[in-house]
Amino acid sequence: MHLKFIDLYDRYFDDIYRYTYFKTGNKWETDDLVSEIFTKAYENFSSAKGSYKAWLFTIARNAITDHYRKKKEVVLGDDMDLYTYPHPFEEDLEKDEELKCLKSSLKMLSGDELEIISLRYFSDMKYGDIGKVLGKSEDAVKMKAFRTIKKLKTLVNNFMEGKK
Repeated sequence: MHLKFIDLYDRYFDDIYRYTYFKTGNKWETDDLVSEIFTKAYENFSSAKGSYKAWLFTIARNAITDHYRKKKEVVLGDDMDLYTYPHPFEEDLEKDEELKCLKSSLKMLSGDELEIISLRYFSDMKYGDIGKVLGKSEDAVKMKAFRTIKKLKTLVNNFMEGKK
């Protein structure tokens, strides 16, 4: 089956938007970047091979990296609040505290760990596609994701118990 570009756009727009927003934390930058990502994808659509989703996320990842290089900022740096997916409707104090603990825990992950978590859980990508985007084997990505989730659980629990 040959996919038309408009079908690709319709199928993956929301995933690309969420991933980009997770990385920027800014609606205006996200809108600009998503437009740029799909423009690049359209221009190179005829050369796409393999998984369209992995191909598109590779374009997105490169565009976001280029964006921060131009701004001379670090993509995954000290100010993690710029890169976390916002939760504007959190009203419950307990959930707010859990969210703070999660954000603090995410700050403690390495760039690779955070990238795998964002691609897997914010962009709903399969391990094989994540491997293609990151240039790693599917098994390596699965193992890294498993270890990162385990690490994240420990970090969140430590923050919730006031150990950090």
